[in-house]
Amino acid sequence: MKVLRAAAVVVSGGLLSLPGAAARAADGAKVFAETCQACHQPGGVGAPGLAPPLVSPVIKNAAARQKDYPVKVVITGLNGPITLTDGSTMTGAMPMQQSLSDGDVAAVVNYVFHLNHAPAVVKAADVAAVVNYVFHLNHAAAVVKAADVAAARSQPASNDDLKHLRADLAK
Repeated sequence: MKVLRAAAVVVSGGLLSLPGAAARAADGAKVFAETCQACHQPGGVGAPGLAPPLVSPVIKNAAARQKDYPVKVVITGLNGPITLTDGSTMTGAMPMQQSLSDGDVAAVVNYVFHLNHAPAVVKAADVAAVVNYVFHLNHAAAVVKAADVAAARSQPASNDDLKHLRADLAK
């Protein structure tokens, strides 16, 4: 089994082009470009030895089965070895992204879902208005709302919990 070492700064962002959603879509892509792209590379393809790919079955499965998994990873970080879908192991240290607003976290997670051709909902990053546009792909809807991010913040997952969720989502 191949082992890679990494220090990753991870997050995932904004999305699509439904009417009225373009500005919010750009927000997630912008958050990704400013916060995640240096490690995860344009398009979320990852960087060997630095950051795992965000375009992966793990994220696509999370959109369908455990949409709060990437939210928890963004807000709590993820450290230590993880198994990639090719069977190799990467050891990383992704710091928590506590400086991102709940709307930014929702936008970046929706953007990463979009990169995986998984359904997502575009969310306004501001506190006053939450606008839902359901984007259907693969006959399912993964909806990450700012309220979902707030709930995840109130019950942070442990690093071990996140690793167990990731292993389950890799199946």
